[in-house]
Amino acid sequence: MFWDKWIPEKYHYKQEVCAVEAVYSDAGLRYYYTHLKTKGAKLEVLSSGVCDEPKQLPNTIIKNKIPLVVIVNGKGVVLKKAEWSEAEEDTFDAARIIETQLPALQMNEFYIQFYRQAAGSGYIALCRKDLADALQAELTNLHPDLAAFYIGTPVITGLQTLWQNYNSLHTAIHTVELTNGKIDTITTTVSDAERPGFNVEDVRVAPEQLTGFAAGFAYLTRQQVAVNLNAAVEQVSVAHTERNKFRFLQIVAVAIALCLALTNVFFYSKYFNASNAIDSELNVYQGKNDEINRLLNDYQKKKDLIEHAGVLHKNAMSEYADRIASTLPDGVVLTDMQFNPPVQNDEDSLVSYLKNQITIKGNCNKSLTINEWENVLKMQSFIKDVSLEKFIYNSEGFIPNFELKVTTKE
Repeated sequence: MFWDKWIPEKYHYKQEVCAVEAVYSDAGLRYYYTHLKTKGAKLEVLSSGVCDEPKQLPNTIIKNKIPLVVIVNGKGVVLKKAEWSEAEEDTFDAARIIETQLPALQMNEFYIQFYRQAAGSGYIALCRKDLADALQAELTNLHPDLAAFYIGTPVITGLQTLWQNYNSLHTAIHTVELTNGKIDTITTTVSDAERPGFNVEDVRVAPEQLTGFAAGFAYLTRQQVAVNLNAAVEQVSVAHTERNKFRFLQIVAVAIALCLALTNVFFYSKYFNASNAIDSELNVYQGKNDEINRLLNDYQKKKDLIEHAGVLHKNAMSEYADRIASTLPDGVVLTDMQFNPPVQNDEDSLVSYLKNQITIKGNCNKSLTINEWENVLKMQSFIKDVSLEKFIYNSEGFIPNFELKVTTKE
C-alpha cells in the first residue's frame, strides 16, 4: 500500500507475543506456551507453562488478543540437514536445494520451511498439510491474532545471537548440538537425560519453553528465521503485519479526528462566547433603536401637525395679510380672513388644516369690484390661484355676501 512507507517499522509488530509449541507424540498433543514482552531494551517472560488444550492458555493471552506464534513439532514433523557448495551459495535457491535433498517429496502435500545458516548449511522442516491445518483449526476457535507459523525445532535459530557460550541446547523433545555458532545436529532427547536450561542475563528459560522462547524472541527482534515455500504459511505473517498497520492507521485517524474535534470545540467556544457578547450588545442597541424609531415617528407626526397648522409660516402669513389688505378696493369690507383653515370633518379625530390656503369673507354690493380685486390678487407674486367661492347680493352689511379662496405658493 502507498502508506506503508509512512508507517514506522516498529508499528508492524507488537511489543508482546505468546509463542505456542504444539508437540505431537504417541501420548497425544501438548501445548508449551511462553508469554514474552519487551519494555524498552529489556525482555520479560510474563508467563510460561504447558496445557493439553488451547482454551487452557492464560486468559490474559486470549482476552487481550496477544499475537500468537505457533510452532508445530514432534511426531509428523520431518527435519533434514542440508548442505551446499560455495558455488550454490552465490545462487541460493531454497526450492532447488529441497528438490535436491528430497527428490521424491510430493511438495504439494506438505508445508515446507527452510532454515538457512551461514557457510552453506541449513535445515529443511516439513509436515503434512492436514496436520498443520487441524492445529490451526483448533486454535481458530480462540479467534487469535496469528503472527507466524513455524515447523520444527530449527526455529531455535532465532537465538543464534545469544548462544555463543553454549555447545548444546535442550528443548522439550530435542537436543541441539552447536558447532561454530550454528546447528550441527538435532536429536531426540532421552527421557531421563539431564537437560540444563538457557540463560539470558537474568532470564532463565526451561528446556520445555526454549523452542517457544526462540520463536517469540525472533518475532520481537523482527528476525526472518525461515523461508516459507507455501503461500498459505507466508500469508499468516503478512496478514498479521497488515492488521498492525491498519490498527496504527486507525489510531492516527482517531488522533487526527480528536485534534480536529478539540480545535473545533476551541473555536466554537471562542466564537460562541463572542457571538453571545454581540447578541447581548445587539439586544441593548435593539432596544435603543426601537426607542429612537418611536421618537422619530412621534417627531414626524408632530412636525406634520405643526406644518399643517401653519405655525411655521406665521411670519409669512402676517406679510401675506398686509399685502392682501394693501390691495383692498373701496367698497369692500372684510369680515373674516383665515390662514390654513381647518378641514370640515365629522369624524372624531385630530383637526387637520388646508395648507397654503387663505379664506377671505366680506361684504360688497358690486360684483365688478370683486372681480377686479380677484384679478389684482392673482397678480401678486406670492399667490398661486384665486377663486370666488361665493357671491350673494345682500342688503344687510353685517352678513358676508362673498367668499374668496386664495392658494399661496409653497
